[in-house]
Amino acid sequence: MTLTFAIAMGALAIAPLLATARGVVAAAVSAAGCVLLVIVGLNAALDGSRPVLELGGWLGFGRSALNADGLAGIFLALTGVAGAATAVAAVELPPGRWLTGLGCTLVLAVAVAIGADNAFLFLLAWELLTVCIYLIASADRARPEQLLQGYFTAGLTKLGGAALLAAFALLYGHTHSFSLAVWAHAGLPAGTRGVLFALFLVGFGTKVGMLPVQGGLPAGYSAAPRLGAAWLSVALAAGFYGLWRFVFAILGPLPTWCGDATLILGAITAVAGIAYAITQDELRRFLGYSTVEHAGIVLLGLGVALLGQAAHNRNLAAAGLLAATLQVCAANLAKTLALIGIDRVEQATGRRTIDPLGGLARQLPLSAAGVGVASLTLAAVPPLGGFVSEWFTFEALLQGFRMPTLLSRLLCALAAAALAFTAGLGLLAFAKYYGFVFLGRARDAAVRLGEGAGSSVSIAALGVIILFLGTVAPWEIHALGSGLQSLLGFNAATAVISHPLVLGPVFANFSVLAPTWLTIVLPAYFTLAILIVTASRARGTRRAPVWVTGSAAELAAVQYRPSAYSNPMRVILRGPLGYRTRLIAGTGDDPEPTPILQRSVVLAIERFVYRPLTELALTAASGVRRLQSGRLSLYLLYMLASLILALALIPILH
Repeated sequence: MTLTFAIAMGALAIAPLLATARGVVAAAVSAAGCVLLVIVGLNAALDGSRPVLELGGWLGFGRSALNADGLAGIFLALTGVAGAATAVAAVELPPGRWLTGLGCTLVLAVAVAIGADNAFLFLLAWELLTVCIYLIASADRARPEQLLQGYFTAGLTKLGGAALLAAFALLYGHTHSFSLAVWAHAGLPAGTRGVLFALFLVGFGTKVGMLPVQGGLPAGYSAAPRLGAAWLSVALAAGFYGLWRFVFAILGPLPTWCGDATLILGAITAVAGIAYAITQDELRRFLGYSTVEHAGIVLLGLGVALLGQAAHNRNLAAAGLLAATLQVCAANLAKTLALIGIDRVEQATGRRTIDPLGGLARQLPLSAAGVGVASLTLAAVPPLGGFVSEWFTFEALLQGFRMPTLLSRLLCALAAAALAFTAGLGLLAFAKYYGFVFLGRARDAAVRLGEGAGSSVSIAALGVIILFLGTVAPWEIHALGSGLQSLLGFNAATAVISHPLVLGPVFANFSVLAPTWLTIVLPAYFTLAILIVTASRARGTRRAPVWVTGSAAELAAVQYRPSAYSNPMRVILRGPLGYRTRLIAGTGDDPEPTPILQRSVVLAIERFVYRPLTELALTAASGVRRLQSGRLSLYLLYMLASLILALALIPILH
């Protein structure tokens, strides 16, 4: 398996170079490398093999290697599936050599970060990933607003990189090593572990979309051209892997307050993400906020795992970590599929917003089917994989009575209520998203199909995988339980699978779920309902045209609009959402133009965090500029103060 791992990494490394000559060839080579990466990852997770690629000590910070252990195997397989689908989509509708090369480099950086056993190698891959995200998000320089969003995404990712650099420096100061194996056995004080937890949460939170550093995801998805947003979704695996590896495996067991804080952040992130998603009209920005929501759900599971680890209750830790990992797999794959499908919608129609679209299921049936499967998964509709992962998350939160403190029990109850609210809003949001894009009729007569309406192997293959992800949940849990065994100390699958096709939340006789049987029973009920309806129509059904208020107006002009669908939620959450409306003067040659209702949603995070920090940063930069442009003596004094500060940090790091 080591040879297969070497070939896979070699293909991923060669692909960006090939993009300089032919983007399609580069994408094909990257797809082949990703397929091999899936094989390596599944083998490492299931069979416990640990292929190692020795890189030597040329980095100058100790020996380093790429190591595919059980945990890395899970995320390498996930990266391989998402990366292969996106690369095949780039072969079908090439986005250009520049963007294809960046996407291939991004997948390489994610794979190196997941396999790295040396923190310096991990940091190099992480910074390469950050550069790729910035270049992809800011590649569309024709529109200033898109370029600004790309810069914003890059700023938040650099903030995450700075947090990781500080955490690695602190760990090196205590261990004098960059080896992750050495860090895992370092006896760190509780206060130091708490500081490292906060740094890692910020560092990896910028990649996965955790509040308050979530802004890069919606902005990056919106700003990226063509398949750029799908490439960016592949990078989510690196962020979640970092949380699993550094927070749970290396720092754990953490103090109880760390688990409590993760639950609070997860609940707020999930509710805010879906509440803002439902107000969005832009196709990819909606999916960006949906990614924020699912990151919050993942953090809920991770919070339970950290609390179980703090209480030395391995079953509780397994319940939370298994739920979080299932959610990562389902949401990441479904989001990649949705972004690939939406890219084809944008290519075919030339539109980036929901409002003018409609009725595309007839013109783009494969894209409609792919986005439909992804939407049902992300909305947690049974029996798909998103439903299974959210069910496990609910069951993990319902173990609150086993928590070590009263505060933790209360937070679990509140987090479960927040998850229920999020699930309801999620169903509402994706009904709007899918319905107004693919059902009904186009609300703008100018929408015409162009290129991109053909078949798609990437959508078909990834759609089939996601469609049956819930059906094969017992086998998926076998792989995840085996891969997480080194973190949990036992194979959680043995406690989850009580019967061949029946699942439980680690704790025996608590509750059961059989998604495989649901896959059989629910379609059977649906078929029975169709037969009953067909039989009733056979006795005679009167058909008549749709009544449009007697005005003889075009149906497309008077049908329900996306803004009307989500307006009740915007009004109900007017204060927290920052929803504002105002009438402005209309334009045109009419002497009395019709006023226009202008709507805006300003995020609370933007109002109370981003804008004040931006103003503070600009003020500080202005002061530094005056200091550096002044007298030479003041500049030397500034350098001396920086040197004294750096020397003062040395004993603190030790």
